Amino acid sequence: MSSTAPASTHLLDSLITPATLAQRLGTTERSLSEWRITGRGPKFIRIGRSPRYRPEAVDEWLLSQEHGSTSEEAA
Repeated sequence: MSSTAPASTHLLDSLITPATLAQRLGTTERSLSEWRITGRGPKFIRIGRSPRYRPEAVDEWLLSQEHGSTSEEAA
């Protein structure tokens, strides 16, 4: 008898939808979509056609946006 491991409900339950993330970041879902296309936003997981974000990936991306001055942003 084979046993298939169930999908990790903890991981699935922790994933953030684009609508929720856009609201929390104060941006639009359209911007998130553009960031996914250009690779400028947080890493994401696609489930079917729906992108989802791990909280850890969002945290990592947010920290990568940290700058000490405006001149660092252009670098």
